[in-house]
This record gives sequence, C-alpha cells and structure tokens, in this order.
Amino acid sequence: MEDQVGSERDWTKRYRLAAGVYAMRGTQILMLERAAGMMIGFWSVPGGLVDPGETPQKAAARELFEEAGITATEPLWLVTAVPLKGYGMDLLSLRYACRCEAGEVRLSHEHSGWRWVDPVAYRATHLSNTAVERWRQSSNDDAFNVRSNRDGLDDFLRWHNRWHNH
Repeated sequence: MEDQVGSERDWTKRYRLAAGVYAMRGTQILMLERAAGMMIGFWSVPGGLVDPGETPQKAAARELFEEAGITATEPLWLVTAVPLKGYGMDLLSLRYACRCEAGEVRLSHEHSGWRWVDPVAYRATHLSNTAVERWRQSSNDDAFNVRSNRDGLDDFLRWHNRWHNH
C-alpha cells in the first residue's frame, strides 16, 4: 500500500552529505558572507559538500581551508547535524567545532566578506525570527535554512558551554 506522504518519508535516499565548521578564535566564531550559489548575502560557517571517498571531518577541514585559508589548531569535534535545502537537494551538514588560533583569513571566490563574531550576537541579528521572515521573501527553503542554522548554532552553544565553561 502506498504511503500518503510517499517519498517524503524516506529521507535516507534524498539527503546529500555536507560538512561545516564552527571555527573558534578566542570567544568568537568565523562567519562568511555568501557571494555565490544559494542564499547570496547570508552569513554562515565555512562548509560544503563531502567529496566521494572523503570523510565528513576531512571535508570540513578542507572547506575551512578552501573558503577561509585557515586550518584548525586543535582537533575537529562533531557538534551537530543541520538539515538544509539547496541546489535542488536536501542536504545534511555535519557541523564540527575547532579552534583556529593562527593564520589570516583569505576568502575564496565563494564569499564576499568575513568576520569573527560573538555567536550569541550573531544568533540575535542574523538568525532571529525577523531574519527568518526576511529570508522567506526569497523562498520557504531559505527560511528553513535560517531556522536550521539557528538550531545548529544553539547546539554549538550548548556544546561550547558544557565543555568550555567547566
């Protein structure tokens, strides 16, 4: 018997794996302004698709270097998984956290700006309900992505508070 929701139920066949990094320097994280692809103008963590034969952790480190020109100064820790929609696909971005205490940021062509930001302040300005509604003007997928990024950042903040404030 055909399920009412059909293919919506079987997410395992639809997700493309991606990886991203909450790169930390001091008390701040690195945010990049998107200049190409989906959600141009959105500030997000470095990240991208996992290549065939690559682990998500290696992809996260590669994307950090390709997009920002810096490398982790400590191991990458898996913090959360963030579902996203883009490029006609459902994406699942495994998000890692790492310290990046050295090196100057050098942007790739994919981004037009970068900033080390306080994650709580970034959440209040770029991931607020107002921001979700502003991105909804572009598309429901963009609004979904902003909410998902907020959920992921909340997971990062819980992880950070648990392991770095004790």
